Amino acid sequence: MNWRSLKLLAVAGIATLAAGAASAVDRITIGTNPQGTIYFTIGGGIAATLQDALGVPATVQPYTGSSAYLPLISAGEVTLGLNSSLDLAGARAGEFGEPMDNLRVLARLWPLNVALVARADLGLTEVSELAGKRVVTDLSALKAMSDVSKLMLELSGLSASDVESVTVAGLAPGMEGLTENALDATLVAVEIPLTQQAQATIPGGIRYLSVEGPDATSQNADAKLPGLYLAEIQPSPRLPEVTEPVTVAAFDVFLSVSADMSDEDATAILAALHDGLPQLKADYPALGPASQEKLALPSNTVPYHPAAVEFFTSKGLWTEENAARDAGL
Repeated sequence: MNWRSLKLLAVAGIATLAAGAASAVDRITIGTNPQGTIYFTIGGGIAATLQDALGVPATVQPYTGSSAYLPLISAGEVTLGLNSSLDLAGARAGEFGEPMDNLRVLARLWPLNVALVARADLGLTEVSELAGKRVVTDLSALKAMSDVSKLMLELSGLSASDVESVTVAGLAPGMEGLTENALDATLVAVEIPLTQQAQATIPGGIRYLSVEGPDATSQNADAKLPGLYLAEIQPSPRLPEVTEPVTVAAFDVFLSVSADMSDEDATAILAALHDGLPQLKADYPALGPASQEKLALPSNTVPYHPAAVEFFTSKGLWTEENAARDAGL
């Protein structure tokens, strides 16, 4: 069967489902990481956008980490979640307990840059210089971030055994330890309130450490941790901690839902997000790389919700690559 036939069958089938969908959503909860994280900040913006567009209460519910709220999204107890492609892949594979086959995504939101960050007064510029230092390698509430931290060391020619490994609950405790000089380096998302606070609080500020070395390639990153790639951050007025180009890790963030969400609710939420994205980008600089045209990018590690497939097909954004990736999942 050719692609055109498959597309027509899919649209027809989804339209049939939508005709018998449940009543429109009447309350929205959005699961995110803790206050101070970029997920929480942008989650609040999305909640406000959905509340204004749909006329229903929309609130953010922060948790210690993705592993805490992904099961609630899968079960439909939390309406939506902000989750990375890494976390979604891990949940589906059973890394947080029973495999969560009920997870779906509505949209790809933005790429998230993460880095190992140190106090600038240490004089470090590269991850490879962390040998023997106190480094956060495990975040107990953020399984995927633990994998990223260790992989950044590996790509730089080190391993967890080459540093003094430290375990923290999440990003905030790590940055607190860095501020109190109890740590030499910790993992953090670039350009979030936590980094801004640390930059202003720590004498001399902070510095993102560059992932450098013969093994430091996006191809190696993706091979070892699917969905992960390397990105270069350039100096800019809004990033005073970046004084020269630095190579960090990156992955995509998705709006996740339960497969049990009705097509009607999923479509209403997605349409509101699509229409409200330009204003969200204006209000939240971290969403700068996001766009309406990139909401359906095929970098997902769990399938798109059927209503999202229909919506993006109607917008001309659902491609053969999308269909092939979903079929493989």
